[in-house]
Amino acid sequence: MGLFGKKDRQADGRKKPKERKPHLVRKSIGLVLAAGFLAVVLVLGSILGGSMGSLVTRLFGSPADAPSSQTVQETNGTARQAADQVEEEGAILLQNSDATLPLSPDVTRVNVFGWASVDWLGGGSGSGGVSSTEVGLLDALKSYGIETNEDLTKMYEDFHAAGQRPKTLASKPSESSVLYEPSISDRDYYTDGLLNGAKDFSDTAIVVLQRYSGESNDMPLEQYKVTTKDGDVQVDASRTSLDLSTEEEELLAYVGANYAHVIVVANAANAMSLGAVESTPGVDAVLWAGYTGQYSAEVLPKILWGEVNPSGRTADTFAYDFSTAPSYANASEHVGAYIGADGLYPADGTQMGNFSSPEPYTQVSYVDYAEGIYVGYKWYETADAEGFWSATSNEHGTGYEGVVQYPFGYGLSYTSFGWQVVDEPEQGSALGDKTSITVRVTNTGSVAGKDVVELYYSAPYTAGGIEKSAVVLGDYAKTGLLAPGESQDVTLSVDARSMAGYDAYDANGNGFTGYELDPGTYTLTLRHDAHTVDAADGATLSLTLFEGRQFATDEKTGETVSNKFTGDAAVDGVGVDGLGSGQDITYLTRADFAGSWPAVASSREMPQSVAALNLYSADRLAADDAREATMPATGAKNGLAIEENGVITDLGRELGASYDDPQWDSLLDQLTVSEMENMVANGYSGTSALPSVGRDYETRELDGPAQVGGFVPTNPGTGFPSATVLAQTWNRDLALRMGLICGEQASQRGLSGWYAPATNIHRSPFNGRNYEYYSEDPLLSGQTCGNVVAGARNAGVYCYVKHFICNDGEAGVYRDGIYTWMGEQALREEYLEPFRQVVEDFGGTALMSSYGRIGAVWAGGSEALLAGVLRGEWGFDGVVVTDYSDHPAYMNSDQALRHGGDLWMCMGGSLTTDSGSASYVSELRRATKDALFAYLDARVANESYVASTGDTAAARPASSAITTPVPLVLNVLRAVALALVGLAVWRLLVGIRLRRDKGSSPLSRLSNASLR
Repeated sequence: MGLFGKKDRQADGRKKPKERKPHLVRKSIGLVLAAGFLAVVLVLGSILGGSMGSLVTRLFGSPADAPSSQTVQETNGTARQAADQVEEEGAILLQNSDATLPLSPDVTRVNVFGWASVDWLGGGSGSGGVSSTEVGLLDALKSYGIETNEDLTKMYEDFHAAGQRPKTLASKPSESSVLYEPSISDRDYYTDGLLNGAKDFSDTAIVVLQRYSGESNDMPLEQYKVTTKDGDVQVDASRTSLDLSTEEEELLAYVGANYAHVIVVANAANAMSLGAVESTPGVDAVLWAGYTGQYSAEVLPKILWGEVNPSGRTADTFAYDFSTAPSYANASEHVGAYIGADGLYPADGTQMGNFSSPEPYTQVSYVDYAEGIYVGYKWYETADAEGFWSATSNEHGTGYEGVVQYPFGYGLSYTSFGWQVVDEPEQGSALGDKTSITVRVTNTGSVAGKDVVELYYSAPYTAGGIEKSAVVLGDYAKTGLLAPGESQDVTLSVDARSMAGYDAYDANGNGFTGYELDPGTYTLTLRHDAHTVDAADGATLSLTLFEGRQFATDEKTGETVSNKFTGDAAVDGVGVDGLGSGQDITYLTRADFAGSWPAVASSREMPQSVAALNLYSADRLAADDAREATMPATGAKNGLAIEENGVITDLGRELGASYDDPQWDSLLDQLTVSEMENMVANGYSGTSALPSVGRDYETRELDGPAQVGGFVPTNPGTGFPSATVLAQTWNRDLALRMGLICGEQASQRGLSGWYAPATNIHRSPFNGRNYEYYSEDPLLSGQTCGNVVAGARNAGVYCYVKHFICNDGEAGVYRDGIYTWMGEQALREEYLEPFRQVVEDFGGTALMSSYGRIGAVWAGGSEALLAGVLRGEWGFDGVVVTDYSDHPAYMNSDQALRHGGDLWMCMGGSLTTDSGSASYVSELRRATKDALFAYLDARVANESYVASTGDTAAARPASSAITTPVPLVLNVLRAVALALVGLAVWRLLVGIRLRRDKGSSPLSRLSNASLR
């Protein structure tokens, strides 16, 4: 055969298979794709190597020195038991007519009425909630061996599916606060067969009442409800969200008329107006369950059937009508709007991001705490003492009895107790520095139970002088479980200093401003609640102060205490009472309650002095940076380290034991400016590593008050009943135990800090976040919170107690940038006091500032608050983080840093740097030291606690090292990408070689062959 035009054949004569030419385009595409994948991996590595990588570590990291799964499971089991104890002691028996409770063991079947029974709430919505509710009332009854009417349950489930409530951080109150309840007279739901079958099923009925609340939405002052399946939302403007709906009242009336035993179980955190429950015939008992956490509804049958004797007491006042409180005029959507404030933050185009669809702010808002110190029971008891209710007469009673249904500190028991005063000062003797009373509590009933003894004081009041409540809680004590006939002595004490009122205006004319005691008679009373004095001899004790006393310094720190927020002394430039800036605010006064009654908020002109402080300006920044300071050393090579491979060193222990240790200076000299800036400006969910001082790992810090890690539930701890339920236990030891166990769970998950607990005041029952706060009373709040903090510190975890200060409502939906006005007396006595207790009495080393303003200035940037009171008067040596900075122009990191703050809760943030400013670098150094001290203090406290108690279960892992799968995953991806690129290049080169060889003509191949 010739060389041209002939087909090649194999030796056997068959055609040779056709040789395909290499497909270079396809191979080129492969190389492009591989290179693109490599580029993506490199970009991803760059991103995760920066702030995003830090965020992943903080949210999803785990301790390198992790405890065994068995240890974690044992701690989780202990936590569940502790959570159950909180519910056992925090549930309140509000009503028990004819000793309906406990139910007889013969009662084994019950009808459970109310749609809320199929959508039980373990917590509120937002950062203080729980990740899931695993046990509801129906589950608990079933597990306890009680049969429930499944036909009723199925009807409710079909009426409206459970688990469909919108998150309050992504909805409006008109969406999140909707009540779902069909009318008992609507036969589309309550058919004759269903109702008759229910009566045949059991003569015992449980009715569930419920209210859903959460962050960013206050409880509305009108009612939103759905009464038909898939029906439209109806609005009842005649009732608030905390009143019973007409459907709930009709349901109660029906059940009360048709069942022998009727028990109401309330699954709510905000105090409710329950007058209709009390006045409905046939309703026998009311158990206030609160939000029960992840599992703790499981104890409710134990209470209902008497295995557990309820011992909870109210942490708030339950009024028949909440408009009787002076705070009502400035609560929920009763928010004022400034006139002429367009263009000021947040009415400057800023979007409200907490709705289902963002909307721009339409007003610059304010709220006046016009009620002053008269919050909760301090209002109701003082008004009663002044005869304010004398003309009241209604179906509930006359005077006070027609206004207040359940006083603060109220709760019933299945047994009875007698009190005997066994030791106290002599009647009429002089008031000393400290007064103690010992009470012998005896169980005079037939079943075991716990009792609460409450000590109140009444200070002398002169009309027009220092404002004073008629009664104030001074101390309290809870007994152990007392068997019938058993007694226990408890001692209650109150310091003279704690009875002092804060006189910001020299109202008594003695030339002094500050904390002081007026001369006169001080009366101490032992009470069962804020209104009910015990009848025992000595239960009322009168002591005499012959001369007034002034307290010019803080009793713990010795620092001078003086006005920081009033008049010319206002550090931030405008007084928090608003009076010096020309705002016409009338504050409630005991001298004339009727004439000073607060008007409902509306609108007023914004003064220029207030407008000038709307945002932190460049001029103010420059002025702050020009403050006199000595430029600190940075980047020194002193060879000091607080940790080695994540394990605390002896130096770290010494520094953690004392903020004033002189070795701090040499350590801090090693820090670089960039390290400090990175830490301060990127404080969301943790803090950055500081390699220059030996801390090579990020820290992890997560929410929330009822569940460690519950808000970003990557590996959450156990969900406890809400903070209000804990306060309702009136049990300091139990709060300490909860803090310790939550601290253990936090440390086992690699957390160093905990965004919790929260101790703002229940200023109004309409505050959407009351569920994550404790009480209307600052002592009960501070003691409960402080013990949680101390417990967590024992476990080696520092607590960012929030929100500092006055996040006592969500201002309807306007919490961002809200201007909050009040007198300095109310600020100190009511709102700062719980935080002071945490710092001075319980060793708190971390706080979180709030969204709102204190007067005209953002609380997180208030020099009066952070530098003046917190660090100055209270001697706070610790760290302050902002709340989440979703609007950084307002929640300004530079402002916070330069006025006493430390960390900016943001990621990828930056400061307005001037590394040449000695003031700026000094503040960076201070902030870094504050954060390091809190970190080391917790570890030292943990080691000390374990050594002194032998409680090794509370010991933190030795190493603080945090690991994430990110580096490993990135390395694998890089290796795969490089391998793919290499493979693609090799295939392309081979293809080019083959095409060159295969693509030449036969003649050229022959020519090439002849030349060889």
